[in-house]
Amino acid sequence: MKVLIVGAGFSGAVLARQLADLGGVESLVIDERCHIGGNCYTERDAETSVMIHRYGPHIFHTDNEEVWNYITRFGEFGAFVNRVKASIAQGVFSLPINLLTINQFFGLKLGPDEAKEFIAGKGDKSIGEPQSFEEQALKFIGHELYEAFFEGYTRKQWGCHPKDLPAAILK
Repeated sequence: MKVLIVGAGFSGAVLARQLADLGGVESLVIDERCHIGGNCYTERDAETSVMIHRYGPHIFHTDNEEVWNYITRFGEFGAFVNRVKASIAQGVFSLPINLLTINQFFGLKLGPDEAKEFIAGKGDKSIGEPQSFEEQALKFIGHELYEAFFEGYTRKQWGCHPKDLPAAILK
């Protein structure tokens, strides 16, 4: 049997490898780029020998041991902890919103239970069943956190206003 696989990124490469392991299946993998790896392609700079992520940084996350064991057969992975920060008018804050974010943003020193109660009090109680992402956020966390961390980012990420997105995205 012969198979044509279009795309040499993770999906195409894994599919080709799996078919090869089955035996009896000949794969031809094609890609519009001149390399394998898709957006996870890394190349060594000829002058400096520094590894360059041509299409931006790539971080591989999984807690599935079978997936991890499979993928590490084909390359080395360095340990990495992803620490996301948001820079807004009030300062730089940790994301996703956590106890540190809440205390820093509101200038408080709350414990976990106090913060949970505090944020519940910020939520918009007038919203029954949220119909949009915006309503879902306002119901959960209130106007201040929504406007600081969700509204602008959501517009940038999705290319539309949060009121035009389904509530299920945030549920």
